[in-house]
Amino acid sequence: MKKYVIIGIIVLLIGTLVYYRKNVAWKFYKVKHSITKIMNKMTKKYQWLILTTGDEGYTTEIVDGAFIYDNGEREYIPSGQSLRASLFHDSGTMIVGEWDRPIPVKMEITWFSYAENKFYSGSFDLDVPRITKLFQEGYLDKFGDTSYYDFKIAVLPAGQVLLYLDGANVILVGEYQAKEYIVEGDEAFHRIMEVPEISIIRDWSRETAVQQYQNSMPQQTQEEIRNNKLSTHIWKEVIIKYPWRFTIHIADKDDYPLKMISRPYDAGKYLLFIDGEKNKHFDLDFLTGFAPKPIPVEIDAVYDRQGVEYVIRVYPGNVGGEEFIALPYEQYRKREQQLVKLFKEFYERIGKQPFDLHLEIDKKFENPKLYLKKDDIMQEIPDVEFELFNSTFNIQLYPKE
Repeated sequence: MKKYVIIGIIVLLIGTLVYYRKNVAWKFYKVKHSITKIMNKMTKKYQWLILTTGDEGYTTEIVDGAFIYDNGEREYIPSGQSLRASLFHDSGTMIVGEWDRPIPVKMEITWFSYAENKFYSGSFDLDVPRITKLFQEGYLDKFGDTSYYDFKIAVLPAGQVLLYLDGANVILVGEYQAKEYIVEGDEAFHRIMEVPEISIIRDWSRETAVQQYQNSMPQQTQEEIRNNKLSTHIWKEVIIKYPWRFTIHIADKDDYPLKMISRPYDAGKYLLFIDGEKNKHFDLDFLTGFAPKPIPVEIDAVYDRQGVEYVIRVYPGNVGGEEFIALPYEQYRKREQQLVKLFKEFYERIGKQPFDLHLEIDKKFENPKLYLKKDDIMQEIPDVEFELFNSTFNIQLYPKE
């Protein structure tokens, strides 16, 4: 008897903890979130730091830069790091200045592209109303994460600059074009790159530095350099947004359509895009409507059919079971360009009209296929990976266990 009493107490405690996390803690987070939003509006300051990145295949290095506030004060951008991460990653946070800061109105930045042996520099006005709105609105997930908390700057070949707000969500808030900045002679190169004197003594010339970095780049990039044909079009194409919506059809189940659902505190849904954007807190209309969106590399959504919940995960970017963002460089770039080509050519083929990203599943929840679809025009996206779950009864429907 005593044994069952103890078990009952344990079950009760576990239930209380679950209830607390889902209800009491959630209400606390909501109150905290509301207070934070009020304080932000009063002080016009927000908590944010600065991240930097580039592209894994084309090493770059920021040599100078700053965010500028409307009063003329400057918040310096971290410099001096070799940027070899992708748009999905970063070089790590370097804390410069205070954490509570106003929204900057301008960004000035200068960097060196080792693949091209060129400097670029630019001064850009930021979209202050949009950035301010995103910081003010924020979002609230099940862990109480309430807002964006980083600016992330990607400096790329051909003078291209991308600016993101980074947090649990990642959103592109600026695309800019810098101009080439001419630096002549080793002495000027040493000065702007702040090369240590010991390296200068050892004849560390600009040519030596560039060659050293180029030799460490992927073979694909080295081949492009030898042929003088760098793929500088890549980033202009990956940030293109298309008017697509996500649709699902289960064969022979027209009378029992799936309905996409969202829980009040649990993300339960996830979008990862080819341009580095990430969205865990979106309105259902964003996915099921024709709002312009980049090419997706992962879609997670929760659906309901007759009171049974299904989790559907679609991975257009995966290769051989490996997540898109974790792929070796050559595979990553190949899959990226395959998807870019498919979306671009299909969109032009249908006259640049809205279209469906359509998932077709057979009646046994097997053999799912993903298509670009406009009325009767369909183009299959090959080699897409899927996971389908009956989450109500904890059953993996595809692939079969």
